Order: sequence, then structure tokens, then C-alpha cells
Amino acid sequence: MGSEVNRNLKFCVLLMIGIIFSGIVTVMYLTESINLDCFYDVGDMYDISSSYYKSSQENWLYDYEKELTVTQTENASCYFRFDDNQKNWNYLSLEIKNLSDNTRAEIEFLGENDELLYASDFELKNGRTVLPLQKGDIYAINVIVRNPVSFSIEKIQFREKMQNFEWRQAPGVFVMVLVYYFLVVLLIIYLLRYSGRKKHLSSKNLWIEILQKNYICVLDQCGILFERFSSLRRSLLRRLTFFAGMVIVYFILIRGWYWKLLAQRKAVLLLACCVLLIAALSWERTDKAVRWKNPLVYAWTATWLMAIISEFVIEKDIKNIGIFMLGAMGPLYMVWGKMKKPERLIRDFLTALRWFYWISCIFCFFFRSFAPGIRYSGIYSNPNLFAGFLATANIAFLIFLDENLSKERLKWHILLENVLGLVTIWGFLRLTESVTSLAAYTLEWAVFMWKQFPTEKKTVYKKNLRNALAVSALSMLLVATVGKWGLGSVPDALGTDFLFQGEQIYSISGAPSLSLEVEAAEQIGISDRLLHKVTSGEWNALFGGRNGVWKEYVRNWNLLGHAGYQECFIGKKMHAHNALLQMIHYYGIFISVPYLIMLYYSLKYGIKIIFNKNQMRMNLFFLLSTVNYIVQGLAEDVATPYLYISWLTYYIALGGMFHQQIQKTET
Repeated sequence: MGSEVNRNLKFCVLLMIGIIFSGIVTVMYLTESINLDCFYDVGDMYDISSSYYKSSQENWLYDYEKELTVTQTENASCYFRFDDNQKNWNYLSLEIKNLSDNTRAEIEFLGENDELLYASDFELKNGRTVLPLQKGDIYAINVIVRNPVSFSIEKIQFREKMQNFEWRQAPGVFVMVLVYYFLVVLLIIYLLRYSGRKKHLSSKNLWIEILQKNYICVLDQCGILFERFSSLRRSLLRRLTFFAGMVIVYFILIRGWYWKLLAQRKAVLLLACCVLLIAALSWERTDKAVRWKNPLVYAWTATWLMAIISEFVIEKDIKNIGIFMLGAMGPLYMVWGKMKKPERLIRDFLTALRWFYWISCIFCFFFRSFAPGIRYSGIYSNPNLFAGFLATANIAFLIFLDENLSKERLKWHILLENVLGLVTIWGFLRLTESVTSLAAYTLEWAVFMWKQFPTEKKTVYKKNLRNALAVSALSMLLVATVGKWGLGSVPDALGTDFLFQGEQIYSISGAPSLSLEVEAAEQIGISDRLLHKVTSGEWNALFGGRNGVWKEYVRNWNLLGHAGYQECFIGKKMHAHNALLQMIHYYGIFISVPYLIMLYYSLKYGIKIIFNKNQMRMNLFFLLSTVNYIVQGLAEDVATPYLYISWLTYYIALGGMFHQQIQKTET
């Protein structure tokens, strides 16, 4: 069974690498350019937003029912403003479909004050029209259609280089390259097997055993310092150290990477010291065997080795993630397999997370007022960041609730704390209006409910559940009255309202406002915002403009990654709003293979752990952390190291899943 799984995994890895390799070669062949710094070597591009295509001006109307632009008279025109910082382009590409009749058209190119620079006359037709541009900065264009017609605008794009190929050529080239790739792979496998039959290694996983021995040596030396500490003192120190790590991660994000280089390195080094201290505090010299022989370990190790190689070649703005993972997280992962009661590590981390959340609530109550119509940012300068933190903090309260519902003697103050935490998180999350974090939050509750139903419940469980529902009603009442009033009134009354440097105000429409004097608007609620996104029929509305950012990141894929964030809209650097794209951008396209395998197996092992009766207590932590990380990573950046508590939570949880197969064998 194990060998079959390994064969399937090897085939999947080869297939993923083959698909990536074939895609690279296909694009290079089509663009007639071999460039490992940028595979899609067609120069810079700028797309005029598709929202402009639906604009209506005099005698130029958009029919929403038929999804067509209609010109009602001769010489009907439409004005398009150019928002990008780069103004000097070489080509304009216009794509039209569903044109009712061919006609002449003209595009006027305008200057900064809308003065006419020059005009290009052309025939409006279905398909792509490419117009060469004169030298000079363009700030706007005016499209004039000579005769009354109807049509659909697919794209208006400014380009540095002309695209001299059609994408319909790509499938044939891609298939041919993929076939040749597999022929070469089969030949290499045959030659390796033929030449390697006489060479036998003592262990196929020798490198993992060497890595583990090094970790054990470090932990044996560090663990001596805490041998005389009681379990209670160790637990308290772990909680304080976990809390200190969260504070470091929080301040790194709040300050960004505007610190001097030395300060950045000190912050990362301090975080690494916190992780190593936790590992030393948790180290137990037991006889338990620790064998990391599963795909998750291979994928994790390969991911960070590739990151180290990328950092060695290209200096990063955010440094030393590979060394941090292998050097700091690795010893912590070793600890999981040696602890007699590894649930203590989970409990201490989640307790620290709850401490951090309650301190955040106090900060919000006294220093961060809420205004109707404005998306709430809480302890961050961006509502999406705060929402991501809330979805992560929700994990701590769900796990403690899951554990306490089965207790014979459930203390009321414990029940109140956990239920009040869950209710306040939902209250804050509604104010952030974050759809991505709402999805993560909903799936966390789905996983929680999924775990509740398969097993038969005792009478005490039902009693505790009724008490939890009663406390929930009381908590909702408190949050809806005292909490809502205090959040909007206390900071204003005390004059303690706090703003982060350079903070923007995000309205419920999603558009940022640079002014604090925002007129209070009707609060539409997160459900209405989600419904608007889904029913709009626009990718920009559904993804909040992220699809434009994704395009920029995909266009700049290369072999060994980049130094920092990609320039996107109006020359502004921003993250990819997607964890996979962010990893590829930092460390090169091939890192996607082990990274995706790592995500897959962490999800798979997380599911297996919660339904294994002989596994550790609080085992819900692993699946919830993975689900939260993956779902948030679909539309947010949780891959940038050192910046997000959801990032820290996932990689701490990963250590418990390293031992999934050995735990299964022992049971």
C-alpha cells in the first residue's frame, strides 16, 4: 500500500513539473524569446478596467440586458481615462466581438489636460486591432465610431511590445512539449535503474535521519536548561513565549518592512529564538520513535530548500525564510513526536492566542471607534488583515469549546469566556465586511460541526450544549448593546481614537477613501455585499480587482523568483492576494510543486487525525489551522513570512502532522 502511494506521488510530482515545464517552453516558443527572468516576455502591459466598457455617454449607450455597447448616431464617442503611472506606450490593442456591421472608427489620444495629441483612423471589426502609437505620454483616449452599430468590447490594452502570436497555437505546442518531456523522463528513469541496481544505500531516507539527529543534538543541549522546571512553569513560559512571538509578528506587519535592514534581521532572529525556546521548554527525552517518512515532510523540506537556493541567488526584501523554517521550526516539529502529551503544546499556543485576542478587544473598545458605512480595521490598518486575524482567533475558541462540551464539571467562567469570544469574533467580522475571511470562518464552523455528529454523545454533552446556547444568547445581547454602543462611543468620548500611520478608510463599497471625514452611509451588511459580488457578473466585482493583480503576477513568473512585491495598479507595489502566486513570485515557479503537495497532505492528515480515536486531545487544531490557511490564501497573502498570525498558526500546526503515519502505525 505504501509503495503504491509513493509511486502515485512520484507520478503526480513528475506530471506537475512537466506541466509547468511545458507551459514555460510553449510561451517561450510563441514569444520567440528565451528569457528565464520573465517567461512571458512581451514587455509591460496595462489593461483599461473592464468597468469602463459599460459606461454610457452621449449617443454611446451600454445595453445591460444584451451586454452590448450601442452607438445611436454617427460619430458617437466615449472617453476613457488612463490611470497607470506609465504613460508612454508603443501599441494599443483593441478586441471587439458581436459587431453588427463593419465601420470606420477613430481613436484620439489626449494629453494631461485632455488636449489632442494625435488621432488614428482604422476599421472597426471583430477580433483584435493593433494600432502603433507615437512617442509621448498619453493620459486618456476618446473612441469615435462613425456609424450607428452595436458591439462588445473585450479588451483595451496598452503594450510595450506587439503580441505576434495567437493563443490558439498554444495547445498543440504544449502537448508536443509534454510528450517529449515524458519520453526524456522515462529514458532517465530507465538509465538510473539500470545503473543503480548494484548500488544499495542503507536507507532511502538517510538525509531525514541525519536532519533529525542534528535537531536532537540541539534540543538535548538546550533542554538541559529547563530540566528542573515543573510542568506548570514550563507551560506558563511556553504561553508567554508564544504570546511574545505573536506580538513580534504583529509589529512586523504593522511597521511593514520600513525598518532598517538591521532591525528586520533582529525581529526575525527574535522570532526564531522564541520558537527555539518553546522547543527547548517542550523537549522530553522519551523512547518514542520519531520517523519522518511521509510526503508532507518531503514536500515541506523541498519547499524551504528551494527557498534557500532562491534567496542565495536573488536577495530578498523579506529574508531567510528557508533558514528560519529548517533551523527554527524543524526542532519544534521534532518536539511533537517526543512529547508524552503533545496536546499541552496546542493548549499553550491557543491560550496565548486567546490572550492576544482579548487584548485586541480592549484596544478596539478604547482606541478604535466604528463608524457606520466604514469597514472596520480593528488592530490593523486594513479590514482584510483584521478579518484574517479574527478567523484565526476563532480556531482557539472553537477548540476549547469542543473540548469543554464533554466535561462532567464545566465551569461557568470557562464557558462564558469561550462563547463570548466566539460571539465577539462574529460581531467584529461582520464589521470588517471581508468575504474571504467569512468563507474561512464558515468552513471552520463546518469542520467543528462535522466533528460533533459522528460520535454518540453523553447526557452531560447535551447539558453543556444547552448551557452554551443560553450563554450565547446572553453574549449576543451584551455584544449587540454594550459592545456596539462602546465601540462607537467610548473612543470618541475619551478622545483616544487612534489611527495608524498612512491608514486608509475603506467604505462598504470597497473603495478606499483618504479622508477621515467620511459621510456615514447605510450599512448594507456582509450578506448583501457578498450577494452583490456574486450577482454582479463581473470578475472585478467578485474578486475586488484581484484578478488584475493576479495577471500582473502571472506575467512575471520566472525561474528563481523576485526580491519583493510586484508593481501592479498605478505603479503601486502590492502583494499577490493569493498564497500560491506569492510563493511562486518570491521563490520561482517550480516551488509551486512541493508547496501544493504540502498543502494537500496537511489537509489530508488533518482530516485523518480528528477521526482517529487514539490521537492526541485537541486534535481539531490541525484541520482548522489548515482550512483557515488555505481558504484565506485563495484571495489574501498568507504566504509572506513573519507577517501574519494565520501563517504562524499553520506552520506550528504542521509539526503535529509530521508524525501522522508513525502515530497510525503505533495504534
